[in-house]
Amino acid sequence: METEVFRLTPEEGKCYEYAECTRKEGRYPNERCYTTNELTYVGKFIEHKSEGYRDNAHHWDVFENGIVHYSYSGNTCFRVCAHAPHDEPIEVVIQ
Repeated sequence: METEVFRLTPEEGKCYEYAECTRKEGRYPNERCYTTNELTYVGKFIEHKSEGYRDNAHHWDVFENGIVHYSYSGNTCFRVCAHAPHDEPIEVVIQ
């Protein structure tokens, strides 16, 4: 089953689920992203970090329950959610 996900900039204090986009529909700026991957709850957004620049840049977001590393292909997507399904800490690493 496909789920719509969004290429967005997380906002401090909001809770998110994360997945890599597996299919895109339309063209920018009206492009829509979908995933067949399972969404992973990462909790409240804390901060965005980066190092390097241009093609050597690496970006990641720190959440209360894990870290999401942005993919080079630009398929890192989120979905805002209301609450945690569980309280187990996780770390999501996509390379």
